[in-house]
Amino acid sequence: MKIGPIEIDKPLCLAPMEDVSNLPFRVMCKEQGADIVYTEFTNCEALIRNVKGAMRKIQVCDAERPVAIQLYGSGEESMEQATEIAEMAGADFIDINCGCWVKKVAHRGDGAGLLRDLNKFKAVVQSVQRGTKLPVTVKTRLGWDENSYVILDVAPMLEDLGVQALTVHCRTRKQGYTGQADWNWLARIKEASKIPLIANGDINTPEDVKACFDLGCDGVMIGRGAIHSPWIFRYAKHYLKTGEILPEPAFQERVEMCIRHLKDSVAHRGESRGVKAFRRHYQGYLSGLRDIKKLRNDLMTLEEVAPIIDRLYRFLDDFERGEAA
Repeated sequence: MKIGPIEIDKPLCLAPMEDVSNLPFRVMCKEQGADIVYTEFTNCEALIRNVKGAMRKIQVCDAERPVAIQLYGSGEESMEQATEIAEMAGADFIDINCGCWVKKVAHRGDGAGLLRDLNKFKAVVQSVQRGTKLPVTVKTRLGWDENSYVILDVAPMLEDLGVQALTVHCRTRKQGYTGQADWNWLARIKEASKIPLIANGDINTPEDVKACFDLGCDGVMIGRGAIHSPWIFRYAKHYLKTGEILPEPAFQERVEMCIRHLKDSVAHRGESRGVKAFRRHYQGYLSGLRDIKKLRNDLMTLEEVAPIIDRLYRFLDDFERGEAA
């Protein structure tokens, strides 16, 4: 698959996820085999106003390249200006969020709200293209609801505009994350357009990754599956190459990954915010182990890095002696 100068065969991508796909998590997933990573989606209006939180979201580093900065909004002038800022921040390409389903975004015409007005959708894409010489890609959904599947109109429209890749989360806006992603649409989208297609939605295992490639997709994007298992990229690549499912990483490896990720999170956001934001990751790093519930409950109450690390190492020592509790 080719996005501007970036050319990767069957890339595995880390999805843009609010409060998840920050710099430390992107670097962690990159080291675990992600080929392309995306920043958290960033509001164009906040960027052009130099809001501190928005500027933090678009911080990138060489260790994670290639990296896309994802923007959202429906104001054409604001999107153009935000794109210029994102390019200066060091993005390898710009991705437009046309799929966020949450009410406060979609009902004001941003994100998936653009699926209700394809002329506006087109104008927003063109405004981003005016703001950059970088490649531009789009992430969207099948449509607004079960009565308005528009993806087969969107894909050729984006191809005509020169958009260089399309990611489709195979649900409607109305579904949010409910129900099952309908991968049956992927082959139909490939027939409707020659634009490189990246599959997204309910891709949680190496077998899921292979299934999407077997449907003809050019790339696969993993979101919530990476929160649960950051090593899914490495494991999926092994499965695609050998057909073998690797066993879960040893507990010691997971603890060491968890601690390093925690330290990086704190370095990125400060101790208080970094610790609180990291709590969503404990379940993924520590899942599937006996007596783990008490450990997770303890970790959720701790607000400083040192006690968290101490608690993890004490549990690891007990675990190795068969005394975990």
